[in-house]
Amino acid sequence: MEIKLPTILAVVLAVFFLFSCKKDSSLDNDYTRPVVEGYLVPGKSVLVKVYYQKYLDDTISLGFPVTDLKLKISDGAKTVELTEGADGNYAYGDTTFVAENKTYSLSFSYNNKIISSQTTVPNKPAGFVTSDSLQKVPVMDFGTTPATFVPITLSWNNTNGGHYMMILKNTENSRTSINPRNNGSYRDSEVILGQVSSFQTQQMTFNYLGNYRVLLFHINKEYSDALNNNGGSSLNLTNPYTNIVNGLGIFTSMQTDSLNLRVYQ
Repeated sequence: MEIKLPTILAVVLAVFFLFSCKKDSSLDNDYTRPVVEGYLVPGKSVLVKVYYQKYLDDTISLGFPVTDLKLKISDGAKTVELTEGADGNYAYGDTTFVAENKTYSLSFSYNNKIISSQTTVPNKPAGFVTSDSLQKVPVMDFGTTPATFVPITLSWNNTNGGHYMMILKNTENSRTSINPRNNGSYRDSEVILGQVSSFQTQQMTFNYLGNYRVLLFHINKEYSDALNNNGGSSLNLTNPYTNIVNGLGIFTSMQTDSLNLRVYQ
C-alpha cells in the first residue's frame, strides 16, 4: 500500500521551514541549512526531498526546492546515488533496496558542508487485531439521552517497546457525517500512540459512518520525537527536533499493517 505524509507530520515539516535557529546560539538568523524530508519503507522506492528554509515573513507554504545535489544512501554494503526528477525530489527506483532491520545512511554536500543522517528500518507491526470489526456510534438526538458508547480495542505485539502511530481513514466515496454540524470537511483521524500495545476507540475518534482502513505504523524514535516536538509556538521560537546533521528535517523509516473496520449507527 502507498504511505502518504500524514497531516500531523505535514504540520511538523511546516515548522522546520518556519523556525531555523535557537535564540541563544550562534545559528541565529541562519537560513543556510537545508530541510530534508525522507521516509524509507520496505518494498517502496526511495524518495528524499530537499528544500531551502522558509523565511518567517515568506508567504509561500514551503521553502523552494534545492536542486542539482548528489544524494547518496548506503546500507553498509551498497551505496546508491539518487536521481533528481522534479526539482528537489531525489529518487532511487529499486524497490528491493530498503529492507527490514537494516541501517541506512544518507549524505550529500551542500554549502561546503556534509549533510547526513541515519535510520534503521523497524519491524512490521505484528499481531495487529481488533476486538470487533464493527463499531457502533450512538445517535445524538436533541432532548434524549444517547446510548452508551462501547469501545473496541485494537491491539498488537510490542514486547520491545517500539514506537507507534495510527491513522483511521474513511474509505467511502460519499461520506455520511455523524455530527450534523460538521461543515463537510474531511480529515483522517490520526493518533500518536507512543510505546504502547493497544488503542481503545472513543466516540470522538470517528466523524463519519462507513468503512475505515485502520493503519498501524511502527515508527522509529526519531520520527516519534519529531511528531511530539513541533518546535514551540509563535511566541516561543525554538528549534524543532531534527536528526539531520548540518540541516533540518527528518530522515526516517517505518513499516505498517492495516485492518478493516465499519462504523455504523
